[in-house]
Amino acid sequence: MTAGAMWLFGYGSLMWDGWETAYGCLKRMPADLPGYSRIFNKKSLERWGTRSRPGLTLNLTRTGTCRGVAFAFEDAARADIEDYLCARETCAATEVSVALPETTVGALTYIYDGPRLIEDGLSLQTRAAMIVQAEGIAGSNYDYIRGVRKQLAELGVSDPAVDELWEAVEALNIRAG
Repeated sequence: MTAGAMWLFGYGSLMWDGWETAYGCLKRMPADLPGYSRIFNKKSLERWGTRSRPGLTLNLTRTGTCRGVAFAFEDAARADIEDYLCARETCAATEVSVALPETTVGALTYIYDGPRLIEDGLSLQTRAAMIVQAEGIAGSNYDYIRGVRKQLAELGVSDPAVDELWEAVEALNIRAG
């Protein structure tokens, strides 16, 4: 890889939905983000839900370590990638250090802290119901959590935030089906 590479860390749908191919991804690999873990606390009002039926998507909170995927791109693609992801993630990029298998690199990631955060203390059942009912321009919120869980399984990761909510979503689907 050239010295002019930029890195990006994905921990939700960025890990699995193929967005990176449009920007000439040079490499993708498992990576760890120390000091952060996943949390389902961000409403999706377009991609995975609507204003009337918001979806629920992942964000990062300051605790633990988050295993995700690091993507490398030519630095020349940085402005286009940031424009796209800033609109998609509804926030600006944050610079973090991620641990790759052989080294540590500076990377961009998206940590949301705005009006789309859900209320603290929302029950597991309420959050699961949001997921089952929501659909947006990128697909159903059910497909979102299923895709994240599948990618984490491929990485050999069991994430309590994802697994607990997935089990509640599946329980709702069984009752509804």
